Amino acid sequence: MRRFIQAFTLVELLVVIAIVSTVAAILLPAFWGARGVVLRSACQSNLHQISLGSLAYNLDYDDRFMPINYQPSSPPNSRNDRTWVQMVLPYVGSFQVFQCPADFSNRPTPEATFDQDLVPGDTDSQYYTASLRSDYGYNYQNLAPVLLTSDGGHALTRETNDVSDPSNTVEFMDSVWSRNSSGIPFGGGNWLVVPPCRFYEPDGASVVPVDSFTGEQNSHVKVFTTSDGWAPQVQSASNLYGGAWPWHMGRLNVVEVDGSVKSLDPIQLSSGCDVQGQWAGEIEDPVAYMWDLR
Repeated sequence: MRRFIQAFTLVELLVVIAIVSTVAAILLPAFWGARGVVLRSACQSNLHQISLGSLAYNLDYDDRFMPINYQPSSPPNSRNDRTWVQMVLPYVGSFQVFQCPADFSNRPTPEATFDQDLVPGDTDSQYYTASLRSDYGYNYQNLAPVLLTSDGGHALTRETNDVSDPSNTVEFMDSVWSRNSSGIPFGGGNWLVVPPCRFYEPDGASVVPVDSFTGEQNSHVKVFTTSDGWAPQVQSASNLYGGAWPWHMGRLNVVEVDGSVKSLDPIQLSSGCDVQGQWAGEIEDPVAYMWDLR
């Protein structure tokens, strides 16, 4: 007695493959979109914790924002210095909070950022080098600029009362360490971000522009980036947006001084600003500009 084995024909297999491919094409964007929303929410939670930690620090230090580090002039290391990340770390409890969950870039291994000159009894000193790759950059030029004087650099930490509009003044945001020639981010984040504009003319008068970093007409501040301001025409530069970076489906998370967290398109960061290289453009609309304290 002959037995017949049932099997799919080639046509049937092709039909099944086509159906599966179609379903996958429909579901994958939704899957990645949902995954992106989850990562963005986790990132916003990190920023909220960092904001609360920063607020606690401010309350402990006469309502002043933290400096970027202890040693703006002398050669710093993990023995004689602390970054703003390390200053806030005791208030948030975990260094993991400073890493964006959407940052899958090739960053240094823990061994490469381990500080050999650890301070005995100080468990936070091991994070000194790693803190420079924090995924959340600090708006230091406006909140804690480093003034250059004849005897070195000194942090001008501003008071919280100096901020006229806390709900529209950037404190921290998503950042990137660098990008390769193809524009692919690598190295993790950057502990500092740079504003797109620096100077403005008071009351629209044709006088010497005021430096928004210090509120003075003539001042000298230290810049901790490879170039001044943004580089809007250099697509591979890490300072395309002053170190800020849209890790979340073309958008980035920002936390304001009052603790409110927003998801923004990078171009929104330059609202009210005439973006030009080396801070050549001025602040045109102080109300829309979200970096300055005014």
